[in-house]
Amino acid sequence: LTIPSLVKSDGGRYYCTVTNELGRSMRSDDVTLTVVEPPSIRTHPTSQLTTVSMKVTLNCKGTGRGSIRYHWETKTINQKRWSNISNSNTSTLVVKKSQQSRQYRCIVSNEAGGTRSNVATVTILRITMQPNGAATVIALQDVTLTCSASVDDVTYSWHRVSGSVPSISR
Repeated sequence: LTIPSLVKSDGGRYYCTVTNELGRSMRSDDVTLTVVEPPSIRTHPTSQLTTVSMKVTLNCKGTGRGSIRYHWETKTINQKRWSNISNSNTSTLVVKKSQQSRQYRCIVSNEAGGTRSNVATVTILRITMQPNGAATVIALQDVTLTCSASVDDVTYSWHRVSGSVPSISR
């Protein structure tokens, strides 16, 4: 018996009957056919924004039959090739104090194959333009202090070490 393009519903118990020319037949023992599909991913890791000193936890959850295994891969944003992360055989990956923004993905596998998760980007927030350390300005003139970050869509707020920030609309 050959069953082409096996699907999960083809699983079950099968047996063979052999019949001779006199019509006598004999039945084989049953064989149980279990069809295992590659796992699916129920929970994909999510992209996160962090700073150099913070750790980030990425989670991935696979479902399926058999023994589910996990493995993580990483690459920098501009790389094309993914690299294996050694000892990353759990559904959770802790990224400790990364120096650069990176992308991560989880591979969930069983004896039938593997499935890749969506890509999660861990973006490192940095101040790319620091305000000057000191400034001397003439009274009654305007002064502009600037600061910028390595990512878009952030909110800037200014604080004064001693006291409050002067009102902008005087």
